[in-house]
Amino acid sequence: MRAFRLLMLVVVILCLVPILALIGAGAAARVAGCALDPGQSLPCPVLGSDYGDELFSILNFGMHTVEAIAILGAVIVVWVIVEIVAAIGRKPRNPRPSELDSQAGRKNATQAPAASRKRARGS
Repeated sequence: MRAFRLLMLVVVILCLVPILALIGAGAAARVAGCALDPGQSLPCPVLGSDYGDELFSILNFGMHTVEAIAILGAVIVVWVIVEIVAAIGRKPRNPRPSELDSQAGRKNATQAPAASRKRARGS
């Protein structure tokens, strides 16, 4: 189960990469004062170098966000279902006292009902 959880965590992180790339490209372009266009590479001079092509590539990679969100939703649903099934099939860690008595071979003696208030007052 630990390996499955680790695998699901890695898949969730990988699904978040295009979203973070899109946000990062937009933030970098805004800080540099550049425009981003998914159809063409626009010049973006930063400290004497043009980063327009790099931002364009990151932006196009970030366009896979729609697919990543769908995959992320499916992965989370599968993960929740597997965790629920695993929790149902798991033995309880602390058994109930009645289970302890039956495991020890003792008979479950029924307790006498508690005295009523009227008897306790003497009526």
